[in-house]
Amino acid sequence: MNSSNSANTVESVVLPWGVAKWLITADQGAQMSLGEVIVLPGQSHEWHNHEDSDEVVYVISGHGAFTVGEGNRIPIGPGDAIHIPVGVFHDSHNTGWAPLHLLVMYSPGGPEGATPENAHELVPAGAPLTMRTSVEEA
Repeated sequence: MNSSNSANTVESVVLPWGVAKWLITADQGAQMSLGEVIVLPGQSHEWHNHEDSDEVVYVISGHGAFTVGEGNRIPIGPGDAIHIPVGVFHDSHNTGWAPLHLLVMYSPGGPEGATPENAHELVPAGAPLTMRTSVEEA
């Protein structure tokens, strides 16, 4: 089965630290998955691993750091790619002032169906997003 999606035609998964849009998923019959992920300034996602999938992350824009395995913190910026092998714990941090825009791939697909954080909001395709920043207003 062929599948074609764009960020404008799939729902948004709003997380405490950013937003994700899964363009190609295992649910569509693909052997891998592909999504756009935005980590907000000053935010990070929790330390976790994927027991059955490799992960590849490509930085579209923004600056940050990935920790891949214990004590292996890697600075990242536009054009950088990170490979996270099956089972290796990791996290990401936006260390810049602008959103950290990532292209994320899993092989085989599947981890996109469950985020490390249980609480998230699904926003239908085409609906406006309201996102907080890392700085709370008084």
